[in-house]
Amino acid sequence: MTKEASRKTVCIIATLDTKDKEAKYIKEKIESYGLKTIVIDTSTRGISRELKPDIPCIEVAKAGGIEFEEISRLPRGEAIERMSIGLKKVLKNLYNEGKIDGVIAIGGADGALLAASAMKELPLGIPKVIISPIFQGSVKFEPFVGTKDMVLIHSIVDIAGLNVISKIIFDNAIAALVGMVTMGSEIWRKPPKVNSIAVTMYGNTTPGVMKAKSILEKENFEVVIFHPNGTGGRAMEELIRQGYFTGVLDYTPHEIVDELYGGLHSAGPHRLEAAGEMGIPQVIVPGCLDFILMGPLESLPKEIRERRQTYKFNPMYTLVKITKDEAIEIAKYLASKLNRAKGPTAIVFPLKGLSMYDKEGDLFYNPEITKTLLKALKENLRSDIPLIEVNAHVNDEETARIAANLLIKFLKH
Repeated sequence: MTKEASRKTVCIIATLDTKDKEAKYIKEKIESYGLKTIVIDTSTRGISRELKPDIPCIEVAKAGGIEFEEISRLPRGEAIERMSIGLKKVLKNLYNEGKIDGVIAIGGADGALLAASAMKELPLGIPKVIISPIFQGSVKFEPFVGTKDMVLIHSIVDIAGLNVISKIIFDNAIAALVGMVTMGSEIWRKPPKVNSIAVTMYGNTTPGVMKAKSILEKENFEVVIFHPNGTGGRAMEELIRQGYFTGVLDYTPHEIVDELYGGLHSAGPHRLEAAGEMGIPQVIVPGCLDFILMGPLESLPKEIRERRQTYKFNPMYTLVKITKDEAIEIAKYLASKLNRAKGPTAIVFPLKGLSMYDKEGDLFYNPEITKTLLKALKENLRSDIPLIEVNAHVNDEETARIAANLLIKFLKH
């Protein structure tokens, strides 16, 4: 045990009315590595007899503004929701007071969701591990992971006692967490002040973004690329608010299209807001605003397949070309976001196509829709926000160069 390890503390979250033996095993194993532990009981039905928690379920309930006796009488789902309110406050307080260096939780579906709801409140970097039989692959991970760096470990067997299988899973999970806590990155404690630029990129805009990235890096900016798949956009917005970035090159703000029209990669209603609210420089390139991302072509409604321009991107995804009416609505939505910006903001608009397959000679090319989008932007964008038209494609070097250099200009003035 190193001196550094002896100062580290791991938080253990479990419903001790049903998982006390397992939590005790995990606690003792972690402590055998020289770390300290804080055990939080998130039970909703009873009190642990095997392990005395550092923070009992009664205190967790009170932190959420409700007595435990009342929690225990609520229906299962409602009890979990109410308990999660208190757990978020308890865990956040422990973190803010510098009392924890990592978190591990065990539970079934309810226990895992309860723990995850609170662990998602913690910042990027602090180790977070959940062990549950629910993580078998057929369940969507969004409710557990959200936008955070969560490690989900499938327990294989139910968490209903200690046995040869569960001990193997627990031991490996504990070893991984201890490694992260004692040997992992410490940057999350105090992120260094670097000139980092947040950039969005699809495969559809990779050639253009890579050109812009090269230009930014030559000016000693660190480029952090996010995939605008819904989660990527939300994560970027959160990290902008946390002060990780000095500027934003939103080269692929496609998520707003899927938010408006039910596509697969919606990032919710608050995309394209953080940079404006924080007042940091941002340059927007309307990459991939020309399509809605939908599922397999054969799964789409007959009306879409027969009446809309479609592009079979791969067996899983189909690009559905927007209409002129949709282009107008998208432009208004984008303008409404940027019009509230407090800092330097501009749009660089490529006239010869907005995505890889939206170019002359390609089946997905539709210049009339591009013109409609541009016209609507001009009509709705705040007059002092530059809208720079570029006689090039979104992936051409000219577009990338103008966008990157404009952001550099904003950052240096």
